[in-house]
Amino acid sequence: MTLGNLKWLSLLALICVFCYGNARSLRGVRDLSLAMNIVDQVYVEPTDSKKLYQAAMTGMLKSLDANTSYIAQEQLPSFESIFEQEFGGLGLALDGPPRRPELTVVATIFNSPAFRAGLRPGDVLASIDGTIVRTWSSSDVTDKLRGREGTSVLLAIDRDGQLLEKTLMRERIEIESVLGDQRRKNGTWDFLLQADPRIAYIRIELFGEKTVDEVKKAIGGCSPQPQGVILDLRDNAGGLLLAAAQICDLFLDDGPIVTTKGRNERIDDQLAAVPGTILPNRCPIVILINENSASASEILAGCLKDRERATLVGTRSFGKGSVQNVIPIEGGKAAIRLTTAYYYPPSGRRIHRRNQPDEREWGIDPSPGCEVAMNDQQLEATVARFQARSLPNSGQQDRVKLEPSTAGDPSVQVDPQLKFAMEWIQKQLPANAP
Repeated sequence: MTLGNLKWLSLLALICVFCYGNARSLRGVRDLSLAMNIVDQVYVEPTDSKKLYQAAMTGMLKSLDANTSYIAQEQLPSFESIFEQEFGGLGLALDGPPRRPELTVVATIFNSPAFRAGLRPGDVLASIDGTIVRTWSSSDVTDKLRGREGTSVLLAIDRDGQLLEKTLMRERIEIESVLGDQRRKNGTWDFLLQADPRIAYIRIELFGEKTVDEVKKAIGGCSPQPQGVILDLRDNAGGLLLAAAQICDLFLDDGPIVTTKGRNERIDDQLAAVPGTILPNRCPIVILINENSASASEILAGCLKDRERATLVGTRSFGKGSVQNVIPIEGGKAAIRLTTAYYYPPSGRRIHRRNQPDEREWGIDPSPGCEVAMNDQQLEATVARFQARSLPNSGQQDRVKLEPSTAGDPSVQVDPQLKFAMEWIQKQLPANAP
């Protein structure tokens, strides 16, 4: 056999091996397609091939982990709008089954159509354009409430047994991701604590595309410059990893922020701080966390705790230390949200909770001596306090001159975690600080 023939035979063998391997990998795809065709043609009732495909995608991805999912074409705009922080809608926050027996208004965005129409927390959403929705979940009504700007929607509201009908016009709604201690008469936030105006209070609701700029604006707009900062991450389920890392960078001059590792512990990315901070390094920072602080919230809390730049107050965080990439499919009309890595704070410890029998460590713990739990009554009072302070201040002054103590703002007493954080910062400030 000549050398030329031997080369051709070797190439042919490689091609055969490749084709065999490719055929094995595609066998499951062929079988799935065959099963869908059989169901479509033989099942006792007529079927919808699109729904079969979506169910197959949903089931496959759901089997991997709780954070991996299929985002269908009709769901993609709503998903993207969360992180873009704007959408066409009414400015209405709802909660429903299973947490509440009926679909209930929990908040309205200031100066939104829902706010101007007088919708209040506690109102039950009975119907939308004639469709009864009382027992729907909040996620199920999103598409019915959102839509093109300038289009109208008819809501029926049950308020203490009285049915009210309101026609609202959809507008472009901008989502605030950074909130303060008290909303002023003009709708802007006062980020200095009423109880102690030396301390800035910044509540981060989510980590979106505008969050970093909102935090910069909040701190930069405080006059005088705050001598301490409270970052409230309670009930913040996360968002964009990069936004959390950039907020860490606002308070750090250098050094590691977060590391992401993919399959086989391969390092995908390492983010570090660059010189320059928004506040002096001597300015004390407290971060409030609870069991619902997750993902990007844990990146921020874990980094600043490990770098000894912040003290953490509250209860242990949720324990979601995984990173999801959104991969477009179906020509960009749908997407796959796929877990591709785990993240690690500067200490290198694992954050992600895998619910394994021998698992003891997960999430981010409060700093030593700073664990502050709350009972149901305190939780309800804290939520009520925040909702009340989210409404514009009806007084003649935007902020009253207060002495730096909880006596100046008795409402702080209902929130033991905030009270603890404020008093901790007060102890770090010089005794003669103005």
